[in-house]
Amino acid sequence: MEIIGFPAGPLETNCYVATGHSMEADAADGPTPVVIIDPGMDALERLKKECAARNLKPEAVLLTHGHIDHTRDVGEVSREWGIPVYISPHDRFMLDNPLIGAGLSLGKMFNVAEMVPPSDIHDLDDGEEVKFAGLAFEVIHAPGHSPGCVMLRARDGGDEIVFSGDVLFAGSIGRTDLPGADPQAMMDSLKNRVLPLDDDLAILPGHGPTSTIGQEKAHNPFLAQVK
Repeated sequence: MEIIGFPAGPLETNCYVATGHSMEADAADGPTPVVIIDPGMDALERLKKECAARNLKPEAVLLTHGHIDHTRDVGEVSREWGIPVYISPHDRFMLDNPLIGAGLSLGKMFNVAEMVPPSDIHDLDDGEEVKFAGLAFEVIHAPGHSPGCVMLRARDGGDEIVFSGDVLFAGSIGRTDLPGADPQAMMDSLKNRVLPLDDDLAILPGHGPTSTIGQEKAHNPFLAQVK
């Protein structure tokens, strides 16, 4: 499994490019298939550069939730490569109307008026497994930060990691004081969705540095509240 990550937009949202293949494959073998996760504001230009430099071919976009800092460039990315977009059905409404999840101030910050809406949208249902770019992604619905927050547990037959979105950060969790957030649902998600995960699983969050489930169980004060 190989992954590129970079912060995008004013809230430095982590955008990821992942594959179960080698990104250093010989050009004669053709482009390397990849999947894009959470293309935030201005992610498109960086993605175009990475794909051109490394001979990568995106197959799909997966969204951990519908907030605009994670979805700002999703329509442009989808159209650039003609690829489908996957999101929880509980957050799909935010792709139809980004201002619902963003509010006016964030809407202005992220220039919602210029957003390109995606057209090829598919659901990420809890417990479902979707396969792209040599990876199998298990969908773990973990509401709280938003109704449709998901974590994506990725496997390539050997390695496993979790794209935790805004459910779990290194030392913190996603905010629960936003429109559509639910503090009790977040506590339930931490207890029933995060704590059962294996300690050695690496997490790649929506913001900030990477961590592991074990490190968060030991040091994250929010997980301590639900043990």
